[in-house]
Amino acid sequence: MGDVPTIGRLGLARDELAGQVAVVTGAGRGIGRQVARALAYLGAAVVVAELDEATGAETASLIEAEGGRALCLRTDVADEASVQALAGRTLAELGRADVLVNNAILCPVAGVAEMDVALWDRVMAVNLRGAFLTCRAFLPGMLARGTGTIVNMVSTDAMPGLSAYIASKQGIVGFSQSLAAEVGEGSVHVVAFGPGMVDTPAIRDVSVRLAPRLGMSQEQFLSLSLHPAYDGLMPAADAGAATAYLVARLASEYHGEMVDGYAVLERAGYLQAPTVPAPTPAAETAALPGPGTPGAATQALALAHKLAESVAQTGAEFDKLPFFARPMARGDFKNKAGQSVSDWARTAAELVARLERVQAGDAAALAELRGGHARLADLLERFAAYCRAVPAGTARFTKDQEFLHQVAEIAAEREAAVGALAAALRKIVKDEA
Repeated sequence: MGDVPTIGRLGLARDELAGQVAVVTGAGRGIGRQVARALAYLGAAVVVAELDEATGAETASLIEAEGGRALCLRTDVADEASVQALAGRTLAELGRADVLVNNAILCPVAGVAEMDVALWDRVMAVNLRGAFLTCRAFLPGMLARGTGTIVNMVSTDAMPGLSAYIASKQGIVGFSQSLAAEVGEGSVHVVAFGPGMVDTPAIRDVSVRLAPRLGMSQEQFLSLSLHPAYDGLMPAADAGAATAYLVARLASEYHGEMVDGYAVLERAGYLQAPTVPAPTPAAETAALPGPGTPGAATQALALAHKLAESVAQTGAEFDKLPFFARPMARGDFKNKAGQSVSDWARTAAELVARLERVQAGDAAALAELRGGHARLADLLERFAAYCRAVPAGTARFTKDQEFLHQVAEIAAEREAAVGALAAALRKIVKDEA
């Protein structure tokens, strides 16, 4: 078989998927083509399901030239009869389908106000309905055999001009998680997989209209990197190899979850996890006042003000990010910190107000603090966990060690302040219980 550079360096046996049949939709070019080649490299017979017969045939020819086995079938994943025909031919000619990779997409750039209904409906039909139809067609055979892997390709968070595409992909995330719950914890696995920012013909086509909406040139857009191992977009061959590695080694681990290509390639040892410089050891937090002293509330109040400042600074930092990255950053914060930046701002303001009343000797405020302490303690722990994760997350976007050091210092300072606040609140609640 010819050289497939990335997949050949992930430590997988050449017969890892021997005897298996993989169906890859949208396999005529880009990520789909590289997924098909990578799966074939590992020994699977690959069904190239592609609307464009010419590009599908090219992919099949590449696989065969590399020593693999491929069957090209013209398929419109949005059409029920076409998908049924795909399943029927696959069964008739190859006997089964062990792996399904839903990669076929339609990704137009159009704002909501300018988009006609037909375009919205077509995007949903190809991207979301297509995933449903193919899963419905191939899942029964997998369940009957008690084994199988479905990988549904998903994508980035919100971007202007991609409302239909992003809505369909977010729908696929929920669909994948629901499907995983349906099949349970056996040997049929369903994973939502976001390859990353990948260099494909499609993204180059889209970038012409998308880049200006993001306030950047096409060249700047195509130079974006979401991992320091890449100076720009991820090569499509790497995305294909990541998908094949996920199928071969990690599908059971990520069943019902979403994972990205960078994380998979790090697990495979192909990419190095970003290194984060250690922050300078922070000065120890002053010891909390002893039981019964009024200083505990005073210190907690000062730390609550610090929390409010940290939340405000975090929101301001997000606002300085490129437009397309802001929703991703805010979403990551909400997932890790337990609530949105605006909700955290409200929580911090309410805590400051309550502690001011406690400091003034208001018994009702102290009772309120005790009543909400368990939830607040959990939120503070999640905020601290977010702070701990910030340096590593930032290191995926830049190699600038000086900047990373600054980020680590700020994150460590915020984590320490949140930890001290949690300790002060515990002391107040315990001492006054």
